[in-house]
Parts: sequence; structure tokens; C-alpha cells
Amino acid sequence: MRLSINSLREQVTKILEKNLSHEQAEIVAKYFVWAEMSGNKTQGIVKLMGASSIQNIRPQGEIEIVKDTKLSRIIDAKDNPAPLNAQIATDLAIQKASEHGFAIVGVKNTFSSNGAQAYYVEQIAKHDLIGIMCSRSPASQAAFGGIDPVFGTDPIGFGFPSLGEPLVFDAATSTMTYYGLVLAKARGETIPEHMAIDKDGKSTTDPAAAMDGALLSFDRSYKGSGFAMVVEALAGPLLGGAWVDNMTFKEEWGTIVMAIDPDLMVGREQFKENTSDMIAKIKSSRTIGDSSIRLPGESAQQQYEAAKNSGEVEIDDAVANEIGIFGDKS
Repeated sequence: MRLSINSLREQVTKILEKNLSHEQAEIVAKYFVWAEMSGNKTQGIVKLMGASSIQNIRPQGEIEIVKDTKLSRIIDAKDNPAPLNAQIATDLAIQKASEHGFAIVGVKNTFSSNGAQAYYVEQIAKHDLIGIMCSRSPASQAAFGGIDPVFGTDPIGFGFPSLGEPLVFDAATSTMTYYGLVLAKARGETIPEHMAIDKDGKSTTDPAAAMDGALLSFDRSYKGSGFAMVVEALAGPLLGGAWVDNMTFKEEWGTIVMAIDPDLMVGREQFKENTSDMIAKIKSSRTIGDSSIRLPGESAQQQYEAAKNSGEVEIDDAVANEIGIFGDKS
């Protein structure tokens, strides 16, 4: 289904207003529209599907500050929606790092997923700061050699300012995202081989069986499990939130956002020049055949700009039908 960006924003905002204030709904909807425009379908409006989706949120109170210093803050989200909490944490990290050179902000007891880390670290990078973000989620990924899910998909993201667009890297530590399984199930599709196991530890291409079983680490080795463990430690034990568990998807997420001012080292302008030079040298290196070197985040940026220029975005029909998104009237 293809519809205008404004229509998508308005419809998603209306859906979210069922349990959120208009201002909160607008903040969360802004994220979802960005994800769809960027072509990141597993991190877009698919997250509005299901009983434990963001649209069915039931906040347990106002967001609470647990600990605060000039460089840090821990926030108890009280089951408020993750994209809202992540935006609050991002804005605060930018503010603190701009004033003091470095900031680390943690959010625990969040309802549902932040979505793509790229959305937040890119904002930090556009303030000429280095952004780092990682999130843990309820168990859906097995440790290397294991069967039971112990880690979440546990993504990590980095954003670096340059003389042009920020250099952004964002990836799950699992073979695919949990909502990639949700999307495949909604479409009636299978998933690629060697991505997941069923509850008995056997390889499966059935997304439903994978949801009952576990995803594997992105490289199917102890190194990928190691990355997931690092994310789990930063976004769980460090915050005093949930960690390594077999909780249901109604339970808690945790997130760490860091911002670093390059003025602590070589300086902002010099760092941007250095980063741009690094990018140029990578892009100009030799390629295999007619292939080209694609930087992390480059494809998403191109899709976002194309959608912005056209004023329209393509969304998944199965997802749209499930959550009640309608096409523009002709």
C-alpha cells in the first residue's frame, strides 16, 4: 500500500492516542514514519501489531528519575513506550554531553522496543557528538551452543558526525529482529535457513516455531553471543533492570544512550574532517567486479530521501490491514 507521509503520520498518531497523550503519540509516530520512510519494515509500524504492541500500552505511572548526576541519569520508564523513553534519553544525552563533554543515560522498565537504534544515534551525530546506543529485550536469542533463549535481539548502534551525512551503524546481535519473525508470520512467509531453532533446538524456517524457540547470534558463533552478552550487561545489570531471562514479551526492555563530544579529543571539526576522509578512502578502495562499496546506513538514507522527495511511502499490506491503516482516498 502506498500513501502520503502525512496520512501515515496522522493515522499512526490516532492509533497511539488510544493510550497516550497527543504529544506522546506524536513523538512515537514520528519514529514510526521515519522507519517506514527508511525502508526498515521490521522496525516500523509492524511494532503496532499484537497484544503486547505499543498501541496496547498501559503505563504504570509517570516516568521517574532514579539517579541523576551531571554526566548521567537512570530513568524508570514505568512501562511507558520505548520510542518515547528513548527520545527523552537521547535529548538528555545531547544536552549533558554538550555541557560536560560526555553523557550516559539509561532507561529501564520500558514497554516494548525502541525500534532502530539508528534513529537516535543519528540525532546525536547531527549535534556534532558521537552517539552510542544499545538495548536489551526479553529473551529471544539462544547463547552459542544453547537451546533456551537467554538474550534479546540486543541491538547496538553508533553515530559519527562527518562533513556530510552522519556515519551510522545499527544492527541486532541476533540473526534477525524479533519483529522480522512477526512480519514473516503475518505475510505467511518462511525465514531463511540457519537463522533460528525451534523449542527442541532443531533448525527451523517457520517463524512461529522460531518465536517458540530461539534466534541465533548474527554470526552463529561464540563471538556473536559475546556481543549480545556485552549489550545485556550494559542495558540490564548496569541499570538495575531486567537481564538474561525467559520472560514473556510483556516484560521489560532496557536501554543505554551515550554521547561523546569530540572536543575531549581532537576537536569537533577535526574529527568530522577525519571521519569524512576515512569514508572517502573506504569508498575509493577497489571493488569486486561491478559491485560498489556500501556504507552502513547508506541505503536507509537513500530510501528516506526518496520518500521525502515524493511525499509518499510504501507500507506492508498485511501489517496495514492488521493495525487499521487505510490508503489515501483518490
